[in-house]
Amino acid sequence: MPLIKLSLTDEELAELQSILAADERTANMSIQDFIRFKLLKKSNPAIFTPEEAVRRALEKFTPEDEPFTLPDIYGEEWSSLNPRMTGVFGKRFFKHLKNTANSVIEYAGMTEDGRRATYRVKEEQIC
Repeated sequence: MPLIKLSLTDEELAELQSILAADERTANMSIQDFIRFKLLKKSNPAIFTPEEAVRRALEKFTPEDEPFTLPDIYGEEWSSLNPRMTGVFGKRFFKHLKNTANSVIEYAGMTEDGRRATYRVKEEQIC
């Protein structure tokens, strides 16, 4: 797959991020997805957002379950995501959990083959 590099100044990056946040259609897009959307008029299916993945995981898994992967969350719908975007979405999901205070899902490690991150629903803390 060809790789195209785009360098931005800190000010340009801040401006691009504010443009993304200002539009409901692009608020949850990565910068890479936004550029692809603007240049090629293509976007990932709306179900592939970190927030939607968290919602689905909480519907499907409990703290007692074994660690799960993003394909486990989406089941057969995972195949509708372009294969070159699965890793990008995985990184976005991981960063979302890392940057969300009080996240109810946590990173659990990598699969045995080292290809996918696994997650688990956190035990609720009773104060």
